Amino acid sequence: MASTQSIDAEKAREFAVETVETLRQHGFISYWAGGCVRDYHLQLTPKDYDVATNAVPDEIRKLFGRRRTLAIGASFGVITLIGSKQQGNIEIATFREDVSYSDGRRPDRVSYSTPELDAQRRDFTINGMFLDPLTMETIDYVQGREDLGNQLVRAIGIPAERFEEDKLRIFRAIRFATTLGFDIEAETLQAVCTYVEKLSQVSRERILVELEKTLASPNRLRGLELLQATGVLPYVLPDTTADEDQVELAKAVLASLPVHHSALTFAALYHTLAPQRSAKDVKKTLKSMKASNDIAEATFWILENFETLLQAGSTPWPKIQRILIHQWGRITLQLARAVAEATQSALDGVTFCEKKLQLAEQELNPAELLSGADLIQLGMTPGPAFSNVLTTVRDQQLLGNITTKVEAEALARSTYQSIHS
Repeated sequence: MASTQSIDAEKAREFAVETVETLRQHGFISYWAGGCVRDYHLQLTPKDYDVATNAVPDEIRKLFGRRRTLAIGASFGVITLIGSKQQGNIEIATFREDVSYSDGRRPDRVSYSTPELDAQRRDFTINGMFLDPLTMETIDYVQGREDLGNQLVRAIGIPAERFEEDKLRIFRAIRFATTLGFDIEAETLQAVCTYVEKLSQVSRERILVELEKTLASPNRLRGLELLQATGVLPYVLPDTTADEDQVELAKAVLASLPVHHSALTFAALYHTLAPQRSAKDVKKTLKSMKASNDIAEATFWILENFETLLQAGSTPWPKIQRILIHQWGRITLQLARAVAEATQSALDGVTFCEKKLQLAEQELNPAELLSGADLIQLGMTPGPAFSNVLTTVRDQQLLGNITTKVEAEALARSTYQSIHS
């Protein structure tokens, strides 16, 4: 699918209208479906478009051409129509009924059906509507518009049945309530609390997708409250606690942090909700959740270093300086500031670091005097000692005790000799 950052909202909409028009021109029923209809009624710009139709997968592929379509979801009645980078892709799904879910995620088989029965199989009423983009008429079999007006997330039909079909819906109820600023309807909320343990059957990778959307929301503090109140928290953020005091601390820390940096958010949550876990343990957990290497490594680095910034007043300057000039140094300081404010402690250390960041670049982060290649030219054999030598030279440079390459080479030789003596 095209990156959402490269998609042009107007071109995506035009493509979605053209898709419906093409199906109609060939005698098929077709509507926009799901989240794009919800977003239209909320006056939001849809991130993508889904189309529902009575055309079956083979008919869809024949109509649009095999080169423009992907049949990855054909067994479930879904064909992907490939658009340009600016248009994005569109999922075209045949109206269907799902027949049993033995794996708690996908239907064992599907039976092609009608728009009304198709709506009944969807997760929440706010996602169960259709829209005719040619007349802008809404087709609503599940009272989704009413729930949108009342700002409610309500499971379609019997909540327990919807959650049994796909256990991830238990978490998605909270995600939608968070991102939309809605409440969860009483019976649906009760079912979330009752069936929470079934989330253990959902892959961590699927959970991570929903978790990142929840934590990137401006309403994420409300989301954290819901995760704690429903008992969902330890299932979606492994090894954390739902202790009320710790959740309050987490909320206080998150309130001071930007929502757009996943690693910073994960570091804040694991520091407050799993203080007994080492940074190494947290990195291992994130990797088991299929977080990207960048997010896992950045979270690890932030957790390893932010407390040093809190203790800046009693820590050698080169150690602080190394953290501040690192690529993740500034966001690490953001966490240190948030924790200091939430706990009303160590504010002096944070202020010291913030003032140091105002130094001129050459003073804060002077070019290194030596590299590994320089050590080889000096006749040193590559090995574990290289790191110690370079660290010693850099520390003395940052302290201002050496300023030239000649001085650096002399210090490198003496350090290397002392290691091997």
